[in-house]
Amino acid sequence: MEPEQQQYDDPTEVMADESPRESLTWQASEFVQHDKEGVWFLGLAGFAILLFLLDLFIIRSITFGVLIVVMVLGVVVIARRAPQVISYALTPDGLQLNEKHFSFHDFRAFGVLQEGAMYSVRLIPQKRFMPPVNVFFPPEYGEQIVDVFGTVLPMEHIEPDIIDRLAERIRF
Repeated sequence: MEPEQQQYDDPTEVMADESPRESLTWQASEFVQHDKEGVWFLGLAGFAILLFLLDLFIIRSITFGVLIVVMVLGVVVIARRAPQVISYALTPDGLQLNEKHFSFHDFRAFGVLQEGAMYSVRLIPQKRFMPPVNVFFPPEYGEQIVDVFGTVLPMEHIEPDIIDRLAERIRF
């Protein structure tokens, strides 16, 4: 016979074993999009020309020249891509991002970051080569979401790394 489960009005209510009883769902952008005007693309072209001149006069490698072109094309494609809206769900056993599921056991800690007007939870993985998972959320859900993560993972102070700071600086 299965034990009877009590239902709560608050979707972030926690059980005695400190896992959320029901799921909390919301939708948010997959990343913060920065508007890139013509000046941004001119700056990218200028940087590519500098690298190409470096290659032409100092490195003298056809492979490096081809790599510059491929990288610039890749950056342009990524920069013009609009963010998708992702459906997030915090369930008793983990985090659901659209169709992908992450168990809470896959992560060792989390931290809260603010990027512009948006907030995100950065989940730090247990595995060395697994990238961190960023969970963006609207400010009105922030306290509930942080509370749920806080019941299952320790919270750490997270500083943006050098790549994050560079991306913010160049508005990527």
